[in-house]
Amino acid sequence: MSVQVIQSKCSLVLTCLLGQIILFVAPVQAGVEGKSYNVNVNSSLGDNFTACFEFNNNGSSLRFVGLDATYSRTNLGQDQRNWQAVTQPTSEVSIALSGEVRGGSVEARRINGNAINSNGTTFTFNGTRLSEPTCPPFLIEGIGSQNPFLK
Repeated sequence: MSVQVIQSKCSLVLTCLLGQIILFVAPVQAGVEGKSYNVNVNSSLGDNFTACFEFNNNGSSLRFVGLDATYSRTNLGQDQRNWQAVTQPTSEVSIALSGEVRGGSVEARRINGNAINSNGTTFTFNGTRLSEPTCPPFLIEGIGSQNPFLK
């Protein structure tokens, strides 16, 4: 009887310790800072196109298709997975974006989200992280009034 009590106490202690260890090694969700993503975009106007999202290292600027936006993490900057962005007020059409990164702890290989511009056009996007922290120049440069985000 006493052996059984000792075994159950030991297993209880081990279970508690294991639970604490798991809490401390839980994966930290990676943010978008200093990363770039190749994304497929679909608009409510029927336009389907590719863009590149480039997030700077200091956690405040997002560049895409010749546009600059200010972004931040949600939940008062505490949420590493979710972010929101809005283009500069000087843009001819304002765009608000909301996204999420996925793919494990440090990897953050996938991105998805949605956007809306001041004309009422909505967008959904999803894509994968590029190996380089910046977008290739031909993917990040502006395309003027042809920009599908501005329709």
